[in-house]
Amino acid sequence: MKTLILYCTNQGNTERYARDIASAVGGDVLKMSRWNLRKAKDYDCVVFGGWVRGGIIQGLDDFLAEYDSLEGKEVLIYSVGISVPTKQGRADMISRNLLDMYHVRYYQFRGSFDFKKLRFPQNILMKRSVEMSIKDPSISPESDPCSLRALLENPIEFYDQEKVDRVVSVIRTLEKEREAASEA
Repeated sequence: MKTLILYCTNQGNTERYARDIASAVGGDVLKMSRWNLRKAKDYDCVVFGGWVRGGIIQGLDDFLAEYDSLEGKEVLIYSVGISVPTKQGRADMISRNLLDMYHVRYYQFRGSFDFKKLRFPQNILMKRSVEMSIKDPSISPESDPCSLRALLENPIEFYDQEKVDRVVSVIRTLEKEREAASEA
C-alpha cells in the first residue's frame, strides 16, 4: 500500500511527526502547500497532519475540500497542539473541525512549543491571550498563572512516540486488509 503523508506545520512538530510516520511505513512526505489532487491518485492511503490554533486544525479545510476525490483511499488525520490530549479534547476537536461529517480516522498528538519561534502577528496574539488569562482567571479557569507565564519564557519539549506508533500500526493493519482483499 502506497502512503502519502501531507502536513501543515508552524514550529516543525507536525513535520517531524509526518516524517517519522513516513519513515516507519515507507511512505512519502509532502508539505500541504505543495500538494495537488493529481499527486494523490498514486496513493492508497493519505494522511494529513496539521497544527492547532484556537481549536482549529490549520490546513484541514484545504485538505477536506478535496475529500470527495479521495474516495476509495484510506484517510487518516492527526492534529498537533500543546495541550495534553484527552477524550473530551478529542471530541471537541472532532466537533470544531467537523470531522464527524467525514469517514476518517483522527488522532490527537501533543507537540512542543517555543514562544520565541512565533512570528508576527502570532507572537502578539499569544502574548495578549496569556496576559488576558492571567488578569481574568475566568477566561481559562483551569490554567495556573505561573504556568501561563512560563509558557512564554520556557520552551515545552514533547514528542508523542506512542501516537506515532499507533498511527503506524493502523496504517500497517490497513495495508494487510487491502492485501487480503486483493488476494480474495
